[in-house]
Amino acid sequence: MKTLNWLKRAGQNRLLDVGAILIIVLSVWRLAIVLPSRVWGFDFNHFYISSRFLLAGQNPYLKSLEPMSREMGFEFARDLPIPHYPPSFLWLFAPLASLPPRAAFNVWLLGEIFSLGVLLWVARLLLSERLSRRGWTFLCGATIASQPVFMQFYFSQVQLLLAAMALGAYACHRRGWDTPACLAIAAAGLLKFYPFVLLPWFLWRSKGSVRARIGRTLAVLAFGLLTFLITGPQLWRDFFRFGIPVAAKNEVGRNFHYALPSFVTNLGFASSGFSPSPTIAHFWWAIGSAAGLLVIGLAYFFCYHGGGDEEMEFCLVCVAMMAGTVTVQGHYFVWLVFPVACAALRVAARPSVFRVLFLGLVVLLLNEITPPSGSLFPNSIYLRILINYFPFYGLMALGLFLAQELLKRAPLRTGGVNS
Repeated sequence: MKTLNWLKRAGQNRLLDVGAILIIVLSVWRLAIVLPSRVWGFDFNHFYISSRFLLAGQNPYLKSLEPMSREMGFEFARDLPIPHYPPSFLWLFAPLASLPPRAAFNVWLLGEIFSLGVLLWVARLLLSERLSRRGWTFLCGATIASQPVFMQFYFSQVQLLLAAMALGAYACHRRGWDTPACLAIAAAGLLKFYPFVLLPWFLWRSKGSVRARIGRTLAVLAFGLLTFLITGPQLWRDFFRFGIPVAAKNEVGRNFHYALPSFVTNLGFASSGFSPSPTIAHFWWAIGSAAGLLVIGLAYFFCYHGGGDEEMEFCLVCVAMMAGTVTVQGHYFVWLVFPVACAALRVAARPSVFRVLFLGLVVLLLNEITPPSGSLFPNSIYLRILINYFPFYGLMALGLFLAQELLKRAPLRTGGVNS
């Protein structure tokens, strides 16, 4: 009890407010120093050159990006010689590819900043009854200073846009605007497939009659089909034939990947010195993918048997999506801004020394992200793999916390007493 009282007094110290503002300023300064040189680096170069091919009327999945990259002064990644993003995203980026590189980079950077602002503001609106202005300042400081956000900007990635779209969809759902919510999630999934994991939850939790839900499902299917036709069936075919296999090769033997499928597959490949036969490689890919699907299925199982706490359900499915998707790099963890904020508010509502320290450890693990270095160190390979996946352990711990919070309300469904 004394320790808990001390933690409460420490949390009320106004020096923390000064520290939060200072952290925001230093984090922005850190990015301002690093970002100008990233115009020519990965992943922006990949988006830019790939979309330039589209504007020239060429199929980027059938050509190496190297010649144009060298010609325009961009870095070239030999392990990703062709695009590994779907045609829908390349067409979205195409207007920027018509600009000079630095101008396009600046516009994309403004889009990232706007997406981060939307993500934080929507979180503020959703949590306004429980999150004070001071608490929101701390949330902003912790988010901007986090390693996933830094990596998001460093690699000019798209995850902030997708996370903002998903949280916006959840806000629409909370207001009863279920059709726009489902279409927003479908749009995010068409830009990068993994947000489709959330779509069943939005369709299941949507309001209205069975006919209304069927109508929303048909609207989502029609939207997907229309996008497929507009962006080019031939491009989609070559994306599945060539783009996805190229990307899949980069999920093994690298740090910076933090999902269960890559964890299982890396351990399996390590037993063969990362040179398995095609049969063994296919086996471990199948096992890793099945493990990821199991985690996602368990999250939906907990949602079904929970007490109808939709906030916890949404957070849990987001965490399961991160844990169960094949490709989850460090910058994907920007999706956890809202789930971590919700977890913090649950801890604040029922504080204990263990819960406070537990959440603090989770946050530290989620930030233990190391930049990609090509391959895992060859010495003590199993230990190196276990150390590399510290963020994954934090992710799973967060998921268990959210599942526990969700199941605490389960008796309400049958009229029991809330524990």
